[in-house]
Amino acid sequence: MKCLLPGLAVSLVCCSVDARTYTFDLSSLGIDNADAALFNQGGQLPGVYPVDILINGDRVGSRDVLFRQETNAQGQPFLQPCLSVEMLSRYGVRVENYPLLSAGKQPQAKEQTDDCATLSAIPHATVDFQFYEQQLLLSIPQVSLRPKLTGIAPRELWDDGIPVLLMNYQANTNRTEYRTGASASSDSSFVQLQPGANLGAWRLRNATTWQKSGEQEGKWQTAYTYAEYGLYDLKSRVTLGERFTPSDIFDSVPFRGAMLGSDEAMVPFNQREFAPVVRGIARTQARVEVKQNGFTIYNATVAPGPFALNDLSPGMSGGNLQVTVWETDGNPQIFTVPFNTPAIALREGYLKYNLMAGQYRAADSSVDEAEVGQATMMYGLPWNLTVYGGAQGADHYQSAALGLGVSLGSWGGVSVDNTTARGQRQGEESETGGVWRTRYSKTVDATNTTLALSNSQYSSPGYQTLSDVLGSYRNNADGSGSNQDQRKASTTLTLSQSLGEWGYVNLNGTRDSFRDRSGNNDSFGASYGVGVAGGHLSLNWTQNRRAGVVGEQQNDHITSVMFSMPLHRLLGGTTNATYQFVSPSNGNDSQEVGLNGQALDRRLSWNASQRYRSGVDSGDRDNSRLQLRWYGGYGQVGGNYSYNSNIRQMGADVSGGVVMHRNGVTFGQPLSDTVALVEAPGASGVQVGGWPGVRTDFRGYTTQAYLNPYQENNVSLDPSNLPSNAEVTQTDMTVVPTQGAVIPATFATRIGARALMTLTREDGTSVPFGAIAMLGEQATIAGVVDDNGVVYLTGLPAKGELSVRWGQSQQQQCRVNFQLPKERGSADMYVMNSVCS
Repeated sequence: MKCLLPGLAVSLVCCSVDARTYTFDLSSLGIDNADAALFNQGGQLPGVYPVDILINGDRVGSRDVLFRQETNAQGQPFLQPCLSVEMLSRYGVRVENYPLLSAGKQPQAKEQTDDCATLSAIPHATVDFQFYEQQLLLSIPQVSLRPKLTGIAPRELWDDGIPVLLMNYQANTNRTEYRTGASASSDSSFVQLQPGANLGAWRLRNATTWQKSGEQEGKWQTAYTYAEYGLYDLKSRVTLGERFTPSDIFDSVPFRGAMLGSDEAMVPFNQREFAPVVRGIARTQARVEVKQNGFTIYNATVAPGPFALNDLSPGMSGGNLQVTVWETDGNPQIFTVPFNTPAIALREGYLKYNLMAGQYRAADSSVDEAEVGQATMMYGLPWNLTVYGGAQGADHYQSAALGLGVSLGSWGGVSVDNTTARGQRQGEESETGGVWRTRYSKTVDATNTTLALSNSQYSSPGYQTLSDVLGSYRNNADGSGSNQDQRKASTTLTLSQSLGEWGYVNLNGTRDSFRDRSGNNDSFGASYGVGVAGGHLSLNWTQNRRAGVVGEQQNDHITSVMFSMPLHRLLGGTTNATYQFVSPSNGNDSQEVGLNGQALDRRLSWNASQRYRSGVDSGDRDNSRLQLRWYGGYGQVGGNYSYNSNIRQMGADVSGGVVMHRNGVTFGQPLSDTVALVEAPGASGVQVGGWPGVRTDFRGYTTQAYLNPYQENNVSLDPSNLPSNAEVTQTDMTVVPTQGAVIPATFATRIGARALMTLTREDGTSVPFGAIAMLGEQATIAGVVDDNGVVYLTGLPAKGELSVRWGQSQQQQCRVNFQLPKERGSADMYVMNSVCS
């Protein structure tokens, strides 16, 4: 057999196959000065070893573990691992059932903060340290382990994180200069600030925007300010402040007050909150503005061609999205994206509820404040049935809803409900109406199919939503009321289908019909994408048609074809060539060719293109465009520039996140709702998680965004980016944050020099081969001595003490007091000769 010692292959003689006891046959090495007694099975030195931890054969983690030397009943020495109760709980052990795990605690090394668990407290549990494989094998009876959950971590592992102050920010500005006739220019700017604070399970959040367009004065608007607290035992959250009610039964209502409701993210096997994706096609380099319930939630510049916005603010829940694409040519596109929740079909016994009381909060400050309340409930019955209902109440408005859902198994789910409302708009008579709504949804994981269909039939013209009525009461109104669409029916359909190697298809459509006009409001879209010869081809089509009161119709459709091809075989790197053809109904066809790619370790992305438009004058026929974005360790910066003879457009944007925590202030890239605070003290410039530009700052701190709450998330460091004077004992860590938490991912680092040290004893002989060198009072194993008495060491301070052992007796131990030389040798490494006394 062979066993690998650092840099050496060592022959082993198997003395007892059944007992699996191994000893080194040193005669085969040809080394006179060698003592391998400590490497024989059961005779290793105690200390801290990096190991993979396996429970019943499944790897659950990798970390440094402290091992103490103990003696078994036969008097043979063995290494006992020191695992804390908290660690065992993280690995899925039912520690709450074994109070004696905490009995007989013994202190660990200084870098270990928890106490050692008494593993014998778990009946039939065994531990096996495979020294040469660096594996710690735990055998735990299945009854002592928690059942494995899908899509969620055990409640015992949820971590609220640390107290912090944080802020997300983004800002962009654009300038358009027109060179036809009298020279003119137009400027627009947008700023969004999202400050917050965490304390225990409390989350304080705010979103404030500032927007300025043209000669208009800048306008500040607060989308929400709220405090939220997780009630984990109830699988619920309580919210105080400005928020939005969910839209599963009623349309979402903006309010200022208090809300208590279920949080499905805390529950396994249940559908998470639905969020729409806004898709469209820009004719030119355009600014896309998305509003919901009158609040601006997205504002950014997009390139000509198809776009998909899937990063809308999570603070909004429900309510159709009003999308405006401000084209450079002055002809904006306006369309609505419906916010459809899936069919309601819950598991048997599952209760979902929401209670809200407060004031109606409209985006228009001229709307009068009004007291409002809402209650909704859903409950899963036997036979795959779900009953649900709710009520809304306010001055001048009352409504009630009742529905029934059914799970059809592999056929999806369907729900039918009826809502009856009575409302009185300002200056008008009270009206009563109702709406029947049918929803069907189906997700097939095996075929990657997602289908959602919704149809609403308005039984009378008097049906109005709470926002329709309360929004009519304005302090500047003349009492005559305002025009209100008399909707007759509304139907929406979305379909997403993967075709495997043949690509994918996305379809969506919306039709609204009215009682007071002959036409319909239609919005349709279709897209198809497929990989071709290493590149990608996509076909896209959208149509928006709006009906007027007196019969006129506005019809706008766009067709586009886009193809991209990587050029790494020709140019290397990540350069891609693109071609795009866009044909709008209201405008001229255009063709565009371009190059894009990434540079500087993916931290710089760039895109250069040239567009040609047919059927227009020479001044607007050709257009050149350049976009740059830098993903830095402290945030993101972007810029864009486009030019033709008639119009010049330029813009810039910046975004990032700031976290103020127990160890200082950390700047990073934009934060998501739930983030990890990566702590690797002293290890600067280390890449985290594979995200472009996400690197530790000069102190060794950064943030990793987009963690999934209540689930296990992996945070990893790239060891290839470590500075020459730094070393980490583990590169991966698992964290389980709660919603909105800033959870620390702390990596143990060894900061110091690297050295090759030749060790000799006082009599001039070399320290024996196989001796173990340990650094500092913590007895951290630093290296193993080779056959020439040389040991490779890392993390050395400018001066210190090294202890060396190759046996248990005093004659088999020595110490070295060292001081680093003034000059380094090759490979940025010190070369030293030391006497071990």
